[in-house]
Amino acid sequence: MDRICEELDEAKAEIEKLKADLRCKAGFSDNLKKAHGEQLIRTQEACSKVEKQAQELNAKEEEISTVKRMCEDLQCSLNEKESIIRRLSTANDKLKVDCGEKYKKWEEEKRGLMSTLDESNEKIMDQEQKIHVFMEEMERYKGLLSASQKKCLEVEKNDKASIEMRERDSMLLKLEEESGKVENQLKWKKEQFNHLEEAHEKLRYQFRESKKEWEMERSTLIDEICSLQTRLDSQTRMSEDLEKRFRMCNEALAHEESRRKYLEVEVSEFKARFENVFTEFQDAKSQLECLTTQKDIEIAALRHSLVTKETFYKEIEYKAGKLEQDNQELLASLKELQEAGIRELGNNSSLAKMQNKLKSLEQMHRNCSANLKAKESGWSSQLEKLTRELDNCRSALESNETVVKELGMELENCHSVIMQLKLQNEEASTMLLVLKSGITEAQLNIRNDETEVGLHEKERGEDVSLLMRQLETKNIALAKALTDCEEERQKVACLLKRVECLDLVEEQRLLMQKELERYKDLLEESSRCQLCFKKQALQTESDLKDKLAAVCDALDVANSELAKEQQKVVSLSRRAKSLGLIEEKWLLMQKELEKCKEVHGESSRRQSRLEERAFQIENELKMKYREVFDKLDMASSELVEHREKVECLSRRVELFDLVEEQQLLMQKELERYKEMVEESSRKQLLIEMKALDVETDLKEKLREVCDALDTAKAELAKGNKNTASLSRRVQSLDLIEEKHLLMQKELKKYKEMLDKESRRQHSLEKQAFQKENDLKEKLREVSDEVHRLESDSAAKICEGHAVEFELWIWKSIAHRLKDDLEERQLLRHGSFSSFTSRS
Repeated sequence: MDRICEELDEAKAEIEKLKADLRCKAGFSDNLKKAHGEQLIRTQEACSKVEKQAQELNAKEEEISTVKRMCEDLQCSLNEKESIIRRLSTANDKLKVDCGEKYKKWEEEKRGLMSTLDESNEKIMDQEQKIHVFMEEMERYKGLLSASQKKCLEVEKNDKASIEMRERDSMLLKLEEESGKVENQLKWKKEQFNHLEEAHEKLRYQFRESKKEWEMERSTLIDEICSLQTRLDSQTRMSEDLEKRFRMCNEALAHEESRRKYLEVEVSEFKARFENVFTEFQDAKSQLECLTTQKDIEIAALRHSLVTKETFYKEIEYKAGKLEQDNQELLASLKELQEAGIRELGNNSSLAKMQNKLKSLEQMHRNCSANLKAKESGWSSQLEKLTRELDNCRSALESNETVVKELGMELENCHSVIMQLKLQNEEASTMLLVLKSGITEAQLNIRNDETEVGLHEKERGEDVSLLMRQLETKNIALAKALTDCEEERQKVACLLKRVECLDLVEEQRLLMQKELERYKDLLEESSRCQLCFKKQALQTESDLKDKLAAVCDALDVANSELAKEQQKVVSLSRRAKSLGLIEEKWLLMQKELEKCKEVHGESSRRQSRLEERAFQIENELKMKYREVFDKLDMASSELVEHREKVECLSRRVELFDLVEEQQLLMQKELERYKEMVEESSRKQLLIEMKALDVETDLKEKLREVCDALDTAKAELAKGNKNTASLSRRVQSLDLIEEKHLLMQKELKKYKEMLDKESRRQHSLEKQAFQKENDLKEKLREVSDEVHRLESDSAAKICEGHAVEFELWIWKSIAHRLKDDLEERQLLRHGSFSSFTSRS
């Protein structure tokens, strides 16, 4: 009995060791299940990431297709705009040709007018020379006439002395009467002549004042021309600065075109890489689908095994209940047997049987211990393998966690870069607002300058109109003076006709000579005034010609500037179109960035949702595993209790023979348990093999994922570089946009200026045509007046020569009369002396 108790104690100790080993193995199995669940979660996360990447790739493909469409649309629009630009250039060339032809026509007209003026001046000079020659000849003829008349007078003196003495008395009386009438007429004419002198002095005073006014106006016009030249210089400098800016913009555009080509090459490379990654993703997706199908099969098998274990557990519970009932019956039978054993101690045959049964039980226990040791060795080897696999899995998990952390850091960097870009965009928007305010101020200043220029032009037009009016008034005054001179000439002719009868009056002759001298002086003064008027007219004509030349030069300069500005506008329109393309590209890039941001936000949201779902699934699985482990713990505790009951029954079987049947049943149950344990071990081996296969597949997938992550990192690095380059380009594009906005505003200003200048040019052309027509008419009138004055001057010269000849005749007649009077006085004195001597 002592041996049996010791063996039972040893069996209890071994059973406790086995329980401890089972608990450890259960803990290891729990850990393995947890690791397997985590790996499943990670594989699910990897699958979700791969799906997200596939979705992102699809979105990028759609974006690329949209970008291609936009590029095609832009090319179509570019072709249309180029055709429009060509049409505009042809129209501009036609306008230039028309302007050149009009300018040539104007120059030819100017040259014709100048040639006519030169010819008229040459004709006037030739006529003056001819007049001087005729005057010299007239003086020669006068000398000859005086010599011949002297001879005739000497001859006639002797013949007509007697006749004239008689006629002189009657003529003297007549002459005295006529001399009184002539004196009255001369007084009236003197009064008229004084009035004419006063009017002439007034005209001279007005002419001097008008000269002073014209000089003042000339000085003001010269000052205005200088100010306009300074403005033109400033505008030319501004245009040169704009040309420099346009050159810089062209260089930036060429640089950006090279960058665009480089980006197109990179996009093609990314497309090829994307196709490769997409094929790899499809392969991985197919592998993941295969693994998911295998996992579903394994989960179904595990569920089936759990159902079978639950049924087996229920059977064990039922058998345990039956064993408890049998135990109670055996306890009752033991008590009865103990009472009977006390009474019948002499029954040795029963003791021998009990000893044989105990020996057989010891052998069975030894066999069980050997089997347990073998199983422990197998379990220990399996545990070592599982620990190694767990370590490998932990190292892989740590590497994946490091990769995930790195990706998180990169995402944070991307977020920071995006924030920086947002801040830069806000700064650019503020700068644009400041530039807009400055541009509005510049526009207001330009409008004020334009209003001032318009006022100056209006003032000039008014000044020109006043000058034209003054010229018209002066022409009217000249016409009046010419009419007065003609009236005076007529009056002088009448007087000359009357003076022909006054041969005998010396006083009247002297008065007539004086009057003639005065008239000569007046004629000389009138000729001088006419010459002065001619000079002034020539000066005004030369001034007007100079003004016309200046206006023509200004028009030429304006036309050249307009042509340059039109060329600049054409180049600016082309550059504006290229800048518009750059703006559209930049907008597309912004849209792509916004789409990337939206995709990134959606991916982050999906990530958060998937993480929440993964946490929920993990919690559910943990709850399920806890429930399963609780059930297993309950089963293990029930098994321990059952074993304890078996031990107590074995102790009791030492005394009872009826326990043999129960022991046989226990053996059968133990064999069943052994079979179940073997089946479970086989299933565990299969599960381990499958787990190893899954781990190998997962390792391969993790390697692929790591390679994909490395490629993604490289692509992210390239993307970061591209983002950095894009950010720089965006900054450059912001600067270009600012410049472009400035250029657009300047273009608008120049367009407005061109419109205004074109309107002004049209108005100036109209005014120039009107002025040219007016000047042509005035030149015709002036030429007609010059011809009239030349004809009048020739007539006056002829009349002057005739008057001089007549005066010379009258002088000779007066000299004769003087001689006759002296002779008669001498005769009278002789006759009177003879009469006195006679008396």
